[in-house]
Amino acid sequence: MERSVDMESFSDDSVVNTSAGSTSFDDSHEGDIGLGVRPYQFEPEVDTDEEISPPNSPDRHVERLGNNDWCTCGHCHPMPTNAESVCCKEIQQVCAVINEEEPEKRCITELTSFAPACLQRTVLRIAYYSYRQHYEEIPESNGRFRYISYRQLVRWCWGWLGRTVRVPLPACAVHLIRSTFPAEDDQYRGFNFV
Repeated sequence: MERSVDMESFSDDSVVNTSAGSTSFDDSHEGDIGLGVRPYQFEPEVDTDEEISPPNSPDRHVERLGNNDWCTCGHCHPMPTNAESVCCKEIQQVCAVINEEEPEKRCITELTSFAPACLQRTVLRIAYYSYRQHYEEIPESNGRFRYISYRQLVRWCWGWLGRTVRVPLPACAVHLIRSTFPAEDDQYRGFNFV
């Protein structure tokens, strides 16, 4: 059985006019991409009175070194570099995990599942065995537990990044992981983009 549509039954009245009664969308723009939609039309506009510095600008991070005034979760500690001086509340992927699991918590380290996933030695040993199937062996030490714990945190919040993709981890989580699995000489490699 074949169906046909009578196009004459549709009138121009059935077309939605997105500009009716609106003051911000009334004008016709060259950038319209059909149906009256313009790229970025629903994005917030920048207040010209605000001072904006790019995310990787040195000016943005100068005030972060040697203090934790930038922390909004209440658990971050001063970090040695600008790249490492980031709070869990500043990382979209980490905030998504917090909001999904326990939205009333202020920090990723406060989540009930943080300690079992990132600090429990048995869980980290099992995660290491999975790692070991694909990469070189790492002798058991606090360094290995720290490394696997960081990987667990990345897997939990970002899924899989790839071999050369790196992201700074929140200072609160790094501090708790380092406190749980301290280096014997108190020296840590820190974050590197490459």
